Amino acid sequence: MTVVSNQQLSKDMQVKAHLLINQVGFMPQAQDRPLEADDLLFYISETTMPMAAFLQSHGLFMDDQGLHFDFSQFDAIREVAVKVVAEHDAGKLDGVWKQFDLSTDDDADYNGEYILLALAALAIMYGPGN
Repeated sequence: MTVVSNQQLSKDMQVKAHLLINQVGFMPQAQDRPLEADDLLFYISETTMPMAAFLQSHGLFMDDQGLHFDFSQFDAIREVAVKVVAEHDAGKLDGVWKQFDLSTDDDADYNGEYILLALAALAIMYGPGN
């Protein structure tokens, strides 16, 4: 498992800002400052409690040490996030939607799209070859 401090995460995001914004579609929370850790943390902090527990059980969480993540768990996380979006788009809200207590259109973003963006951003900054 990898742990990156908030300060290091902010530095790494600033170095890769062009790729994060143009390739991943990452949107900073404010346009009048450089990217910072809170921009990425927003994407994984707006989940439901059951989804947050799932992410933590798969090594993706924030604590006083920094952001924890485990690339070996990204496929499992990605699979669930993709299902969240697919079930929403299909109007079938009885699978992962029930499992993770999802109920609104925003939940498709917060528990699906935003998680996928966060995974892509982490892969660009820390994935193999980076």
